[in-house]
Amino acid sequence: MPEIIVGAHAAMSLEREDQESFYANLAERNLATALEIPFSDSIHEDPAWFVSQVRGRFHRGVVTALPGTMKRLAEEPTFGLASTDDEGRRAAVEWVTGVRRAAEELNQQTGEETVSFVHIHSAPGVRASAEAFQRSLADLETDDGFRAEVVIEHCDAYSPIFPGDKRFLSLITELAVADECGFAINWGGSALEWQNPNRPRQHVEILAEAGRLRGLIFSGVAAVDTRWGRAWADLQLPLSTDEPASLMTPRRVTECLDLAGDRVAYLGARVKAPADADVEARLGLVASVVDLLKPRGASEPSHPEVG
Repeated sequence: MPEIIVGAHAAMSLEREDQESFYANLAERNLATALEIPFSDSIHEDPAWFVSQVRGRFHRGVVTALPGTMKRLAEEPTFGLASTDDEGRRAAVEWVTGVRRAAEELNQQTGEETVSFVHIHSAPGVRASAEAFQRSLADLETDDGFRAEVVIEHCDAYSPIFPGDKRFLSLITELAVADECGFAINWGGSALEWQNPNRPRQHVEILAEAGRLRGLIFSGVAAVDTRWGRAWADLQLPLSTDEPASLMTPRRVTECLDLAGDRVAYLGARVKAPADADVEARLGLVASVVDLLKPRGASEPSHPEVG
């Protein structure tokens, strides 16, 4: 069975006590077997506390390099694994190597395989090239001391028609140059491409047929402005049953799951919660997605009161 991964950072409160309750309930309710961990400058600002929260609870998760990639792009637009600027490309390779090292160190600190996958991306937007990305992948392959598998998380590709969000390389281009890598699809990121909610299904189908689909993460987007922000932005909206404007409906989720079949190593949910939501409400938003990810008939009750 695939791991069930939750991007807990998206739904959590800022209060430490609430965060501890959130992590505990994700594990106790069987809402997550693993975490998606965002990497900007480090695994976590309080490493010892974070280790205490994940040890014994979550295994075979993902560290995603996207937050740090976007932060560095804002500071230096030529930064990225697919950058045509060689200095920016080499800086990205060095930085991603540091992300992989941090994932390895987390596993050593927990004494477990807390992280099994590292998500990388074909940045920068517009200034990306297939040849540069291929060189970076080759450079990363020479570092064989890391156990976590490198997976390319496809983000919305550049289009001269639609403004987009990330505007990285197309999936077809990434596939053509990444012979040794598996791929992950984020539902919201793919829907932003061409502003088309059918795009995630198309991407899943392409990767499944190629035998290259490793992971599938679900977060929503909207075609209209919402309380979460502007239309067609990567805002990690909840399922449509919890946020009516979200284009991520149960039917669209199950369509992607059916196409993916048993080919994936992990399935996941990354959805935001309102700032004033309590722990129970935050867990409920995650559960709405996770309950769809579990095998039919295998879902356990996910909404008991927080103890």
